[in-house]
Amino acid sequence: MSVWETLKMRFLGKRNGYDAGGGRDSDNWTPVDGRAEDINAMSRDTIRHRARDLERNADYVEASILAMERNVVGSGIRLDCKIDHPELEKKIERLWESWCHAENCDVTGRLCFCEILKIAVRRMMVDGGLLIVASYSGNKRFPLQLQIKEVDELDSSVLFHGKNQVVGGIEVNSFNKPVAYHFTVYDTFGEAGQTVRIPADRVIYLNKIKRTSQVREISGFSNVLSRLRDLNQFLNAVTVKERILACLSVFIKKINPGGMGLGRNQKTNKATGAKKQKLAPGMIMELDAGDEIQVVNPSGQASNARDMATILQRAYSAGLGLSYEATSRDMSQVNYSSARQNLLEDRESYKEWQHYLSEHLCRKVYIWWMESCVMAKSLDIPDYFTNPEKYTECKWIAKGMSWIDPVKEVNANRIAMETNQTTLQEVAAERGRDWRAILEQRAKEKQLMKELGLEESNENKGKSAGEPDDEE
Repeated sequence: MSVWETLKMRFLGKRNGYDAGGGRDSDNWTPVDGRAEDINAMSRDTIRHRARDLERNADYVEASILAMERNVVGSGIRLDCKIDHPELEKKIERLWESWCHAENCDVTGRLCFCEILKIAVRRMMVDGGLLIVASYSGNKRFPLQLQIKEVDELDSSVLFHGKNQVVGGIEVNSFNKPVAYHFTVYDTFGEAGQTVRIPADRVIYLNKIKRTSQVREISGFSNVLSRLRDLNQFLNAVTVKERILACLSVFIKKINPGGMGLGRNQKTNKATGAKKQKLAPGMIMELDAGDEIQVVNPSGQASNARDMATILQRAYSAGLGLSYEATSRDMSQVNYSSARQNLLEDRESYKEWQHYLSEHLCRKVYIWWMESCVMAKSLDIPDYFTNPEKYTECKWIAKGMSWIDPVKEVNANRIAMETNQTTLQEVAAERGRDWRAILEQRAKEKQLMKELGLEESNENKGKSAGEPDDEE
């Protein structure tokens, strides 16, 4: 094929190797494309404002956010040190738990670390991102405190800082790597003041990027926002219709009108002269002579409201990576198999979020915290700064997740451990527990049972979980 024929095919559109590249069904399909940051910048603020509006006013949006907060964070993400020094491990973990209280970790003293994690999940879903700045106070024991900043506080008016370009308040180098963040400082009344530049090593910017050319965040609801608005308007319309149908009203039409009826005392529109009318439960209204009643009865909304709402909710739930049951809490249309399959898929979404928070938030905050504690002499580690990796090795234990049938789960774990397919550490981590704490607590309980003469009977020893007794 010659160059001219190739250009002719491309620009005249007479032949296409893909149906999506042309054809009669694609006449009105002219997408806007380009670098991710250029595309996102055009509608980032509008999408964020609309997502926040639905967060405030749509109950099912709040239900989706709560489902993610509840299953991703729950009661928190716990620290599990992995250094070869048991006594130091316990000391670090106890000190970390003390720091996680609101008065120690938050610069405002209002949020504990668990609540900061939940706010991170919420703001990443609605706004698309959240910023956390390391602040150092006069607390001699815990100098490090976290300052939470929303993405609105990034100063988008700054375009350059030296040779570096500033994209939406984020200063990047030639490799598109953030080197600093420019924040607008607001006073008590919300008035914008000066701009403050904070180096990137003091800032954690939480945002999930989908393209490598993306610098700033985009709302997690961006691809489902239209569905959410449709569902909100549809439910409002159905609610209004049902409220009207539930109103029992009586209209009295007089043959020989006399005196001043209720109809004559109605308020009128000064511009058109029309009477203002409104249905109310138990209303009795007199009509003027010659007035007729015409009932507008919109049909269809109430009869298929459940099906339509379910379709829309399934669509936006799938876009968020969750099942319909997780966002609606409606289990009426599932059986054991389908519920378990949905639970497995939802767990993968929750685990993805847990891994993101552990890697990009907990780990970085932990390194800041360790450095501040060593410098404040809260931890006596002389060689920390010469070999920090040795002392920052750890794992993060996220919220545990139980199965629908706990007996089958326990038996499966027992068999897997007996056949060396898993370990107590892995089993405990899946349930959000520390395996060492379990063993230590069980040792204390067995010792106390022995002292009180409450040893476990021999006939029950070795009997697996869920195994019936002889009488049963």
